[in-house]
Amino acid sequence: MKKTAILLLALAAIGFSSCNTDYYEPVFGIDNLPTVIPAEGGTYMIHYDYAYYDTKADVKYFDWQYRIIVDGQIASVTDVAGSKGNSIPVNIAPNRHNYPKSILVEASTHVKMYDEDWWGDWTPICSGVQLAY
Repeated sequence: MKKTAILLLALAAIGFSSCNTDYYEPVFGIDNLPTVIPAEGGTYMIHYDYAYYDTKADVKYFDWQYRIIVDGQIASVTDVAGSKGNSIPVNIAPNRHNYPKSILVEASTHVKMYDEDWWGDWTPICSGVQLAY
């Protein structure tokens, strides 16, 4: 009887541990966007990696979004499906005005696990100033 109980307990432990999920969320570097962006704009690559988010199940990568804010106004919002990537292109439109513009890129992570489903706060990941014509 004791051997049967130990065997059942071991099988239960193996069963629970085999259906775990390890989640990964994006982490951004500090050298993503030049400090001074030319008036012509351009495409810049934002580099990122995924950091381990300790859970107990399969492997999944959190979805996330980024948005570009120009002079305090949201210029665009882009969804990034959770996949192993390491850079995304960010397009900065030309500045055809007579004054410089502030550029800010923010990201928000979608945490979706068994009993959790929420979007994180918008976090600044890089910024710069775009010159005027």
